[in-house]
Amino acid sequence: MNLFIDTLSEVNVLILFDNNKQIINKYDFDVKMNESTKLIPEIDNFLKLNLLTYNDLDNIVVVNWPWSFTWIRTLVILVNTINFVIKKSITPITFFELYDNYPIFKRSSKKDSFLKLSQNSEIEIILNDELEYKLLKDNLLNLNWCSDFANFNVNKSPNYQKVLDKLVLQDNKLIEPFYLKKPNIF
Repeated sequence: MNLFIDTLSEVNVLILFDNNKQIINKYDFDVKMNESTKLIPEIDNFLKLNLLTYNDLDNIVVVNWPWSFTWIRTLVILVNTINFVIKKSITPITFFELYDNYPIFKRSSKKDSFLKLSQNSEIEIILNDELEYKLLKDNLLNLNWCSDFANFNVNKSPNYQKVLDKLVLQDNKLIEPFYLKKPNIF
């Protein structure tokens, strides 16, 4: 059995899936701003509900970028600690791997956002004040994960089965936070 953890999407999600990548159970929850105290109990309860323990897990898939760097470090420490005890595998993916249509928008802070225009494009960091103008100017009206603009068609929910279908499980024992250094950080 494998555990998928997505705490970066609008709705936090835990998914159990088998080795054939079929979803066994999916659980939506909310730990925003309380991740360090609420995530472990949520995972514990989800596993208990499914009559599983951490030792029953073969792999933990974790969406670990982008978001608050403090939260990402917390998530990575948590997953690494669990895996230090159960000695299985971890597969990290980025938020941008949750979608297969572009552009993908992800708020970074109150001041700026991440924007990925295509699968092969670099991730742009753009000021929030300029983002809507850029999207309208370039006629990019269909977005994935945009919560702020009324002028756009928005897909906020990843198709997790599709994500699992193309997922390549890895055998990492530890992971590091993904981090994109912003030009204004020295």
